Amino acid sequence: MSADENPSTSPILRPPSEPTWSAATKLGLIGAVIGLGCVLPFIVYDHAAANSVKAPYVQARNILLHYQAEKGVWPKDFDLSSPGEQLAGFKLITLTEALAGCEIPGKWTFVAKSPEGWPAIVFTPDKPGLSYERTLGVVDGWVDDGEPSTGDLRVSADSASLRLSAE
Repeated sequence: MSADENPSTSPILRPPSEPTWSAATKLGLIGAVIGLGCVLPFIVYDHAAANSVKAPYVQARNILLHYQAEKGVWPKDFDLSSPGEQLAGFKLITLTEALAGCEIPGKWTFVAKSPEGWPAIVFTPDKPGLSYERTLGVVDGWVDDGEPSTGDLRVSADSASLRLSAE
């Protein structure tokens, strides 16, 4: 049997059954869906965790600024989970709820004079790392300038501090 008698051509030599732009669009959309499906859980998790970390900063800041406005001085250094008698008379239930709702385990403290020289709310995570830094970077974008190394909220490898000012 000669090649002239068998007119069928190989499938690889046949022209495509759909236009190239259509096939490229389909592959692009499939790639985008797969990419978003892989990245979206990280984004949602980081933003949910950031929202739970933002609440203690906001509540503690409100209470401490109120304290400073009433007394004229900052309180002494203390652990935010057990403020002690110096904050007696202040409504601490919102702060306690915010601390309980924080998704990143760690220690929350107030320092009257941080290494930078100002009063600050300091969060020290139990497990520092990239996930913690990414989450606090989101918080920094919400409450400050979005730069972890500058501004009022400063994020380092092992802690994050929010500067307080009574101005």
